[in-house]
Amino acid sequence: MNTKHVIGYAATALVAFGIGAAGGSSAPDAAPTAATPAVTVTAPGAQSTVPGPTVTKTVEVPGPKTTVRVGPPPPAVAMAGDGTYQIGVDVKPGIYVSKASPSGNCYWARLSGSDGFESIIANGNTSGQVVVTIKKHDKFFESNGCSDWTRR
Repeated sequence: MNTKHVIGYAATALVAFGIGAAGGSSAPDAAPTAATPAVTVTAPGAQSTVPGPTVTKTVEVPGPKTTVRVGPPPPAVAMAGDGTYQIGVDVKPGIYVSKASPSGNCYWARLSGSDGFESIIANGNTSGQVVVTIKKHDKFFESNGCSDWTRR
């Protein structure tokens, strides 16, 4: 074994032992009050060229509580890419976004009824991201070839 490693292990063990001795309680048989993480440091033993016994010391490492921050959940899909949706029944009025369509062509229409061209309030045909505001007085929303719609 390399002498540098043996000396490094021994030094680490001594430092850990010192920390454990300095932070130890006066009642060694006292039960811990809360579960805490532990670190075990072991120095090399009989194969060592440095004289001395193998030392193993468990050191409790108190630390700050870990907080995991989770970002906002992804927006729920309000409407699938294709379909005709009744406002107030299938979908609520509001602002909706559809990412760029994989097909390269997204047609959408806000409708005052379900019958023909006369019922188109507004429509669009795009290849990029689409933002549409569906209003209370709209009766239907039609979408063809678009990605899923999410509400803002």
